[in-house]
Amino acid sequence: MPKEYFSVAGSTGLKTLAPGAKIHLIGVCGVAMAQLAVSLCEMGFVVSGSDKEFYEPMGSLLARSAVRICRGFDAANLASDVNLVVIGNAVSYGNPEVLAVEKRALAYTLFPRLLYDTVIAGRHSIVVSGTHGKTTTSAMGAFVLSRLGMDPGYFIGGIAHDLEQSLRRGNGKVSIVEGDEYDSAFFAKVPKFTFYAPDTLIITSVEFDHADIYPDLESINAQFSALVTSRKKDGYVIACADDLNLKDLVASWRGQACCPLITYGEAPTADWRLSEVHEQGEFQSAVVRGPNGECFTLSLRLPGTYNLKNALSVLLALEHAGAPRSGILTALKEFRGVRRRQELRADAGGIVVIEDFAHHPTAVRETLNGLRARFPQRRLLAVFEPRSATSRRRVFQEQYVEAFSSAGEAILCRVAARSLDQDQALLDVDELAQAIAASGVPARALPDATQIAEYLRTAMRRGDVMVIMSNGSFGGLIDTLVKMVTEIARL
Repeated sequence: MPKEYFSVAGSTGLKTLAPGAKIHLIGVCGVAMAQLAVSLCEMGFVVSGSDKEFYEPMGSLLARSAVRICRGFDAANLASDVNLVVIGNAVSYGNPEVLAVEKRALAYTLFPRLLYDTVIAGRHSIVVSGTHGKTTTSAMGAFVLSRLGMDPGYFIGGIAHDLEQSLRRGNGKVSIVEGDEYDSAFFAKVPKFTFYAPDTLIITSVEFDHADIYPDLESINAQFSALVTSRKKDGYVIACADDLNLKDLVASWRGQACCPLITYGEAPTADWRLSEVHEQGEFQSAVVRGPNGECFTLSLRLPGTYNLKNALSVLLALEHAGAPRSGILTALKEFRGVRRRQELRADAGGIVVIEDFAHHPTAVRETLNGLRARFPQRRLLAVFEPRSATSRRRVFQEQYVEAFSSAGEAILCRVAARSLDQDQALLDVDELAQAIAASGVPARALPDATQIAEYLRTAMRRGDVMVIMSNGSFGGLIDTLVKMVTEIARL
């Protein structure tokens, strides 16, 4: 267990550092940490960072930067005159560099605190929170603000197609960041959004997730409740009315929160309501009706009604921050999305390959529903790897059955046991495949990416749409299928 040296109260921020100070990041190759390291270099600090692996695309980003890269963790990576050490949330107390920080009584901090210092402080802070849609929604907001010339500061937990960076300091009066409910560091078992002081808070949904750190839904509800009820009178909370758990939370917050709280979605009770959703070629549109009789059309390139909801929440947040509605609507229509979120990877030989990050049953269901609406006459092959800490567990065994109802066929990868799974009841993928098949959707369970690729080689046919869902690399399956489809198209 961590010693008393480490605590949130004991961490420090950038204000304590002189220009040109030396900063070291432990676990530097994550999407967030790598871009923070580059940003700190741009601010004039002397930056180094260590990690056990340097995966793409962050590996190349760091290699092109002025960050001094240290491969592997070693106490010697910390310079004798280092001024501050940033400890990543995937780093444990036993890490040799962490132990060196303690032994040498070095100043330390954590990513969300530095994100506040570099991107949020002194600006109108928009924070996008919730179980689903944080990355896409925050990317939408950052893209729109940029298109409108508002030069925002922003952080996105992914890579947007139309933004050069995922973390940018900017010089404008507004910031927008993805506010994760996952914990912040081994010594800070609190959500990252705790540090972001939102003036405007978007909540897309609140469901059970992160079973490795939260015992139940009530413990997650408590974190969101604390965030909402701690907002000041001039704060603004925008919550989705279609999430049943969130709907109940909103009802309780109305009597506790000091700030205005508005809702959006398809529900009749929503303050801002979406209706008449329909596809128009590569776009989808919906009519939006507001509480005071406002009525306008919202169009979006991305499929899925949930993305229209995400876009509506962005519109409400940015309009509240001073952006013009007409400009927001125009920019939203131009937004092309985020990598690994319904990302088109191949369209060749009459076969479409799409990559998606979905792993929670709600995300799987909404992804498939959106693609079914976009490709109503085509067979939808849903390929799924339960890889996250929660999706690997049996907790969602029954919910996954309904999640695949829009698929033409479900191909599931079996869960390979890990050391951290000891004493955990894991998802029974063979049983799940049988239950999905019994519901009317053909389904099969296969042991790994190699055998899934071999099956799809023989099973795919012209007109198919394949969506591969995983929050990891899935054993290189995506690249294998893209190559396979491309080769078939040449025949």
